[in-house]
Amino acid sequence: MTKKFFPFVFLLSLAPWLAAQSPDMDLLYADAKKHLLHLINIDTSQPEPNETAAVRYLYKELNKHQIDWDFLSPSKGSANLLARIKGSDPQAKPLLLISHLDTQAAGEGWTFPPFKATEQDGRIYGLGATDAKNYTAMHLALLTQIKDSGLTPKRDIIFLATSAEEAGSGTGLKWLADTQWNKINAGYALNEGGGLIKQDPHGHTLLFAEAGTKMYMDVKITAAGEASHSSVPVADNAVYRLSQALAKLPQFNPPFRLTAAVKEFFTRILPLQDEDGQTTMRMLLEGKPSQQQMAADIMAKDSFFQTQLKDTITPVTISSGTDTGASAAEASAVINVRLLPDTDPEAFVEELRDFLANEEFLTVSVIERPQLPFPKPMDGTDELFASINRTTKRFWPQAAAVPGMSPASGDGEFLRRLGVITYGLGPAMDSDGPAASPHAPDEYISEADFREQVEFFAAVVYDFALGQNIVPQTKVSDSKEEKQ
Repeated sequence: MTKKFFPFVFLLSLAPWLAAQSPDMDLLYADAKKHLLHLINIDTSQPEPNETAAVRYLYKELNKHQIDWDFLSPSKGSANLLARIKGSDPQAKPLLLISHLDTQAAGEGWTFPPFKATEQDGRIYGLGATDAKNYTAMHLALLTQIKDSGLTPKRDIIFLATSAEEAGSGTGLKWLADTQWNKINAGYALNEGGGLIKQDPHGHTLLFAEAGTKMYMDVKITAAGEASHSSVPVADNAVYRLSQALAKLPQFNPPFRLTAAVKEFFTRILPLQDEDGQTTMRMLLEGKPSQQQMAADIMAKDSFFQTQLKDTITPVTISSGTDTGASAAEASAVINVRLLPDTDPEAFVEELRDFLANEEFLTVSVIERPQLPFPKPMDGTDELFASINRTTKRFWPQAAAVPGMSPASGDGEFLRRLGVITYGLGPAMDSDGPAASPHAPDEYISEADFREQVEFFAAVVYDFALGQNIVPQTKVSDSKEEKQ
């Protein structure tokens, strides 16, 4: 009798301890929100981000929780911060939680102050609200909560806030990888990117985990013309010629390509489509070449699917003379190019030159080219994605977790070059009406989506680094459904 009863008593005695170790999601979100408001109020915008002020805020918070940190800076004004909670198993590769401190410059059109966090109608407005101060705030809150809990993770958890991601990471992850990597030496990483894609207001259908990116390239198109006094118009004005060339670019239509990673992505999301969508997607995946081309043209009408199937171009800047009393001999535009990972950049530029070949007054040159070989995307067969998948099913049983390719670029590329298994996990995509996207005026994140991001991200980290299965105390998606 005693031997049978003792284990039962022992389990009962453990129950309060286990409950006490479950993270307090209310407190976690409150801390993350507090950090986000403070970080938005610190101007870290390019071209001269005050990253040191942001790092100062971070290390003061870490000091409150007795977490050691390193200030890493290659030059005056740039700042990176590194902190670590040691794990119990030295053989388990560390998990890196990475985000960047800088933001793009605040453009025109803001109705809310970009450097003062504004809470209104359930949203938090401010530069960096989604790119990427929400990530830094979330990582900081989670790290300090784990430290305060007294739990020891099985693997190291590393907090890294980096410099200059928006400017190419030259004083951030690039420099850290070249000179400080022995202090980091992560095996896995969670970064910005990805997000929840909702089919309807009643639930989630897809968790998009960024597993790779397209290649980044900048191309300059220059038109030559006749310089003249502005009072004497000339037909071969360089600005006219450049404008005519740019007007042709929407007709530049590189052929579609179905990379292995994108084919896997479409295969996984096929069951989530309606009947018409499934028919089109099957034609793309299984049809004859003519059927595949037809399906690709139809699917490319969706801007996101276009990024998955084709190399894309976007004009971003135009320049010419500075004297309003004269027309310059040259006018130029920078075209931002995003290439599929297996595209030959030189062949693409030649294709663009051929497209513009009948314009002898135009030159096409590359001002920033991708570094080759480009890292392969993650394939979703690793331990970290397994944790992401498990956590997705716990939160939203009907949802699918899918590794995919982001059209944007960022620090994930450099981490994958180092052999770090890296995924991006973001908040819900377009779930709160017309979205103010990163780099756009009135950038915001809804509080509901931010809380959901914090809860899901915490659960992934607890699963992967601490071996604990946690679910949110109150599911945001459930509360939304009840109100409808």
